Amino acid sequence: MKKIKFQIDKKKYSYIPSDTVTAEDVRRLMRDMKVYENGYCEIPFAFDIETTSFYSPILDANLATMYHWQFGLTRETITGRTWEEWKRILDLINDAIPDKATLICWVQNLSFEWQFIKGRLDWNMKESKQGFFPDIFAKTVRDILYARYKKIEFRDALALTAMSLKAYQKNFGLDVGKLAGDLDYKKIRHTKSSMTKKEIAYCINDVQVLTDWIYKYINPFYNELNKTIPLTSTGIVRAEIKEEFAKLEKTLKKKLRNKLRNCQPSKEIYILWRNFLFRGGYVHANAVQCNECLEDPFASLDLKSAHPAQMLLQKFPWKFNRVNVKAFPEVLQEARAGDYAFFGIFEFKNIRTSGWHSLESRNKIIEEEGAVYENGRLVKADRIKVCLNEIDWYNYEDLYCWEQVRCTMLYQAKLEPLPDYVRKVVMKYFELKETLPKDTLEYTLSKRKLNACFGMAATSLPEREIVFDPELNELKPGAVTKTYDELVRWLVMLPQWAIWIAAYTRRDIVKSVKECGIDSIYYDTDSNKVNNFEKHREWFENFNKEKRALVDAMDIYDFDRKHFEKIGSFDLEYYGTRYKVLGCKRYMVEHDGKIQITVAGMVKGSYEKWIEAENEKRRKSGESELDLWDSFANDLKIPAPYSGKQTAIYYDQDFSLMLTDADGITCQVEEKSCCSIVDIPFSMSIDDDFIERIKALKDERERMIYKGVF
Repeated sequence: MKKIKFQIDKKKYSYIPSDTVTAEDVRRLMRDMKVYENGYCEIPFAFDIETTSFYSPILDANLATMYHWQFGLTRETITGRTWEEWKRILDLINDAIPDKATLICWVQNLSFEWQFIKGRLDWNMKESKQGFFPDIFAKTVRDILYARYKKIEFRDALALTAMSLKAYQKNFGLDVGKLAGDLDYKKIRHTKSSMTKKEIAYCINDVQVLTDWIYKYINPFYNELNKTIPLTSTGIVRAEIKEEFAKLEKTLKKKLRNKLRNCQPSKEIYILWRNFLFRGGYVHANAVQCNECLEDPFASLDLKSAHPAQMLLQKFPWKFNRVNVKAFPEVLQEARAGDYAFFGIFEFKNIRTSGWHSLESRNKIIEEEGAVYENGRLVKADRIKVCLNEIDWYNYEDLYCWEQVRCTMLYQAKLEPLPDYVRKVVMKYFELKETLPKDTLEYTLSKRKLNACFGMAATSLPEREIVFDPELNELKPGAVTKTYDELVRWLVMLPQWAIWIAAYTRRDIVKSVKECGIDSIYYDTDSNKVNNFEKHREWFENFNKEKRALVDAMDIYDFDRKHFEKIGSFDLEYYGTRYKVLGCKRYMVEHDGKIQITVAGMVKGSYEKWIEAENEKRRKSGESELDLWDSFANDLKIPAPYSGKQTAIYYDQDFSLMLTDADGITCQVEEKSCCSIVDIPFSMSIDDDFIERIKALKDERERMIYKGVF
């Protein structure tokens, strides 16, 4: 085994070329390897590849090929250039693993590497209802979470952490950080292409970040505690809630299990909820404030831990029973009293917004006639049919008016707090977030787990298993689906809870939007940006007092109530001085001398970089420069590669062809399948209907100013 050492900018690096590694070398690296009670080996093991994307005129396809791979094994890095050598080292590592033990090979974004390795290994087989299939688990045909080869289990680190590799060092307190800017992905390469020391250092760090993460997080937080390692970030919290449930006294646990099964909705109701009752955050912009740069002072207010707050402070429906639609007035009255929830299907005629804000999402309307939308939200309609619960009914009352409404289906349930085994987990992570030093790993993990509490509750049921077909070299939906009863039989969370959690948060935002009226500029799930804040300050203070009263009344268990005083309340995040809003998830704000740009689908910082590059060209040619604020407008286009946006193009057939690299060296490249990464431009445009709506509302505002209303 030959270790090559070098130094760059006073940092030391080393790697071991794979062709110098023997079976004895691998055994020596893995000597004295501990196997934990959960069956996993303590040795950190990580894998990463570097690829080059190119267009093949012969195959008329975007392709990619691997030109460098690296294994992180303990603190060492083994590197190679060919798949044959990769397979040899993988088998040497497998042979060094004790019988009945498993070594996890962590990959940052396994779905990408999988596209290159899926046809290169004989994957372990497992039995399912559909017969014997490779031991692989995937959420979709392009989203794989693990795959087993002999005693090695490939796992997706990205799914577990939900963060980029660049964020690991800060969030997990690692000694190793990802290097940036040292590998040119536009350069055509293959296995014969030369690589600089800086480029090799980049490759080394990519796997050493993961092995350091295993040492500092996976081993102490899971393996040493004999815990099952979840597949996803939401699975972490789900596992802890199941642990709390398992700790319950046997009789109580049986009683709760029966109650949960009895409260599960029917499959038909679940599908109705999933498609038409579950709504996310209330994310929208006040159209009258859109499409111009305004320098009015504004306040940005955030709800503190909005979704976790609802889980602790509110009551939730358990068992729904169908009731006669004629009883809706009584059902609504009981809901207003705070003891019961309801959901139903309602048909509104001649419905329209009652103020400056629209509410209902186009994709949540079951049927419509004569509907008009602004940026995807309903402005008016001759008729709509929607599925609403009592909370969204109140929101409709606040932001719409209508000529007639008819209830065609109605269910009612008594409201109860979430069970203790759920609330205790939420409270634990909120208290930790509030008390731990912010520069610690424990604080970061607590904050992430707290945020995952809602995500865990809102996870959809996996109705169809994804299986791998080795002959086609493809993942595909299995032929046999699990029954609905099988999917819900052992759940410890009810799907209605996630619906009501999101609805309660949406209700808090709608209340603030109704209060602020035209002064609400932009609202986003748990925040509201408000003009003339002093005029509304008293309302926000009273809102916070009401939340504090709920905190004072809630069951606190063994936690310290003082840490929960502000949960669910509005915090004044900052005062802003200038803003420009173009619609949902499209805005620029200036505060504290800094400009913040938020646009869905736009890579952070790409707009500023493009403006800077464009102005550099304009200065040289004597043209007038672009203004950052003026250019943020309809039909904004950021060309590739300035956009920073990329798309993945999958190619599932094998190929063999000659490729010439950037240095003019030609080499034969072969892949069983691949995934090419292609730069694409970013474009942003405003729908014509929305532009007309903006104009109409601005004209209306001018008329009201003229009449002295404002």
